[in-house]
Amino acid sequence: MSSQKFPRKRYDTPMHPWKENRIKSERELIKKYGLKSHTEVWKAKTYLGKHREQARELLAKIGTANPQAKKESDQLLVHLTRMGILSIGASLDDVLALETEAVLSRRLQTLVYLKGFSMTPYQARQLINHGHIAVNNRKVTIPSYMVGKDEEGQIQYTIRSPLNEISHPARPKVDMYKADLSVPIKEPVEEKPVVAVPLKQEPRSAIAAPIAQPAAVVAVPQQPTESLQEPAEEKPAKQTEKSKEHTKKEKKTKGA
Repeated sequence: MSSQKFPRKRYDTPMHPWKENRIKSERELIKKYGLKSHTEVWKAKTYLGKHREQARELLAKIGTANPQAKKESDQLLVHLTRMGILSIGASLDDVLALETEAVLSRRLQTLVYLKGFSMTPYQARQLINHGHIAVNNRKVTIPSYMVGKDEEGQIQYTIRSPLNEISHPARPKVDMYKADLSVPIKEPVEEKPVVAVPLKQEPRSAIAAPIAQPAAVVAVPQQPTESLQEPAEEKPAKQTEKSKEHTKKEKKTKGA
């Protein structure tokens, strides 16, 4: 028995917590629908698992002449049709073919994004938590609120929300109520960088004549150039004292 202080869990956890394929698939759902953690995926699986279990039990009882089985099967199909999980005229076999995304697509957070009230599923969760979204003129602050088929067209901003102004920066720029619910949520595509393609150019010789290269300079050894000046006259050498005496003696002998 559960208590108010320690409530019982309303979802079933996986039997094996470390299976790679299950973890990878749950992470893709978290990214696609903007969920908080794996717990919200487990809640959706538990919600769907209870209805599938009931459908299996009713399929086994329909062959018998039990009117209660027919009544319960009709109630189950009406409930799932009213929630928008099944289409009109579905059978119990269609209940067994349902997947987890059929439940996640009916959450208030998903419909706020698909209706065009937010730019991303994560922003839709923020708007709901902050009290900007109302369903049937009633403020709802639970992102996992299951929206019925009759409440789908009554999602709007609250009366006091500043997002009612078209010029509000947090409001998406697209027109409201133009999202197609039949189209699945698309993940953002990475934009590839634009590569500039060079224009086809003619060869360089056709555009301009080649520039003449200067001739190679050869180093020539320089020959000594003759001086244009005349050679300077040689000055007679100075006579020494001995040569002076010798000339004096010669003059005396000639005079005698």
